[in-house]
Amino acid sequence: MPSEINLTPTAASFSIGAPDRPITGRSWGTATQCRAAVLLVHGLGAHSGWFEAFGRRLKVRRMFAAAIDLTAHGKRKNQKLMSWRQWVDDIGEAARYIRGQTTGKPFFLMGNSLGAALALAAVEAATPDGLVLFSPGLDGYPGTFTITYRVQAIAKAIFSPDSEINLPYTDDVVSREESVKAWIDKDPDRRNEMPARMALELLKLSRYVTGSLNTVSCPVLMMTAGVDRVVNNTVNDRYFARLACPSKKRRHFDQAWHDLMFDPVIDELTDEVVSFMSECAPEKILAGS
Repeated sequence: MPSEINLTPTAASFSIGAPDRPITGRSWGTATQCRAAVLLVHGLGAHSGWFEAFGRRLKVRRMFAAAIDLTAHGKRKNQKLMSWRQWVDDIGEAARYIRGQTTGKPFFLMGNSLGAALALAAVEAATPDGLVLFSPGLDGYPGTFTITYRVQAIAKAIFSPDSEINLPYTDDVVSREESVKAWIDKDPDRRNEMPARMALELLKLSRYVTGSLNTVSCPVLMMTAGVDRVVNNTVNDRYFARLACPSKKRRHFDQAWHDLMFDPVIDELTDEVVSFMSECAPEKILAGS
């Protein structure tokens, strides 16, 4: 029986950082009574609310899950992005906040699509007990992020960096669920376009991760979708094969679409994630069960 993807808001809102440039976010669960803590990082054009269905599932399993809005996304859509490293700084600050709220509990960093690439870039600063990568955005799907689109985006980034360009994909490739597509279509906080400068920063981030970041100091779980027209799974396969880390696991969902938290496999996905967390820190997590 397919899992229900209920996106009715249940999260608590929070804001951290400087008052003139706050990092906004949502959380699920109780920080003081959790078995482990999770920081969730969303993808391009999305925001923290896209983790609603996944966050509430982690809450049921007594995990404290927090998701942030990256710079220039969600409630922070008007904050200008000048460098992809601002996103990494967002993750570092959020990780420190969550650790402070859940002192002594195992901490995990999880990213979806663009968020997965950023989680890799921020992993050494965040020092999680484990890293989970959902549909990593290490490179765009070639049939969607075409050469023409990339060249035009880079040209605009050089000559008119603040001009807007449309994202090269629509809701139709994010999820196979019609109710999810309708929800995204009405979402006032999503991005359908981005400043040209952001497109260039995405390219810089991709080159940094795939070209320089081949070693991670914690266990890694990568989960990918078989029907994905947003990211390039061939690049993900190659990256995972050469990634050096204490341990690594791979799970591929043949029938799933790009955003695994919006797919009927979500319950199976959650079970896999919680099992991985327990393997990374069995003494601490099982002690809190």
